[in-house]
Amino acid sequence: MDGVEPVLYPLLRRDLVAQGPRYVVQIGDKIIDYNEEFRLFLSTRNPNPFIPPDAASIVTEVNFTTTRSGLQGQLLALTIQHEKPDLEEQKTKLLQQEEDKKIQLAKLEESLLETLATSQGNILENKDLIESLNQTKASSALIQESLKESYKLQISLDKERDAYLPLAENASKMYFIISDLSKINNMYRFSLAAFLRLFQRALQNKQDSENTEQRIQSLINSLKHMVYEYICRCLFKADQLMFALHFVRGMHPELFQDNEWETFTGVVVGDMLRKADSQQRIRDQLPSWIDQERSWAVATLKIALPSLFQTLCFEDVALWRTYYHNSMCEQEFPSVLTKKVSLFQQVLVVQALRPDRLQSAMALFACKTLGNTIPSTAILPWISLFRYYTFSL
Repeated sequence: MDGVEPVLYPLLRRDLVAQGPRYVVQIGDKIIDYNEEFRLFLSTRNPNPFIPPDAASIVTEVNFTTTRSGLQGQLLALTIQHEKPDLEEQKTKLLQQEEDKKIQLAKLEESLLETLATSQGNILENKDLIESLNQTKASSALIQESLKESYKLQISLDKERDAYLPLAENASKMYFIISDLSKINNMYRFSLAAFLRLFQRALQNKQDSENTEQRIQSLINSLKHMVYEYICRCLFKADQLMFALHFVRGMHPELFQDNEWETFTGVVVGDMLRKADSQQRIRDQLPSWIDQERSWAVATLKIALPSLFQTLCFEDVALWRTYYHNSMCEQEFPSVLTKKVSLFQQVLVVQALRPDRLQSAMALFACKTLGNTIPSTAILPWISLFRYYTFSL
């Protein structure tokens, strides 16, 4: 359902009317028999349904959507269960023992209160009562001390568990990245069950590692490769490069500085149009080697990313003329600027100066960024993607 229909309010409020041995409820203009075992479940696909105040008090809202933190905890439990099952078993036993001790402590407190309440005569002269109180006090002190030790042990176990937290965080991030693909095409929907199967398959990686950190990094790289390969097989070829960049941006947001992605996707174009006067002046100040048809894109780059524009030094004609007329300019970026300009900023330069090579530059960016993070035996699909987009132009 899309919401809670007012016609259901009498049923939800249990406005029952007794008619002899049976109960009835009015729904709309009809009187219907009511069974005590009846339960009503309303389901909606809307992640944020609007429930009016008069309905919020008579329904129980349960959110079954997958959250980032919830999925992260689930993936961490799967990882620990596979990598260190003894640790997970020890953690479970520890929690169970802690709960049992808390129950014993509560029972001792109840027993103490009951003994005091039922005692007769002078309490100070009742030796049995005093002895019972001393035993209860001693037992309570032992349980409290045991709970403190249990708490310390639990902290040490949590530290060992948290060592695998980066894997769970990266995996959770991957799932929500691929979930966003449904915004591009309604056919691109991937279930959590399918992702969990990929995750468990990645955990089967038998690569030997010297320490836990290397093992975790190996698992992350393996999962990245599996997820990318699996998703690309499900996409149209026209959308594969889009997913590659979407995957890079989701997994490595540190590669993109402020306003760079917005400039690349054209979000800042509206702001540029509002600055038409200043843009015209900037276009007039551009070097003469830049074609008139590309002056608008270069001016947009200068207004949106002034620090990058200053670093590029477009005034150096000798530096840029060869690059500008190169048939594969995305692979021949000026070497003197390579350390100053990031990989994605090189893509922005290609977009501004040579949009005919933009697809190839995007594929090269994805290949360089993600190809280095996966095993060498699995780099072929990434190179194939790059070659497809390079030679299809």
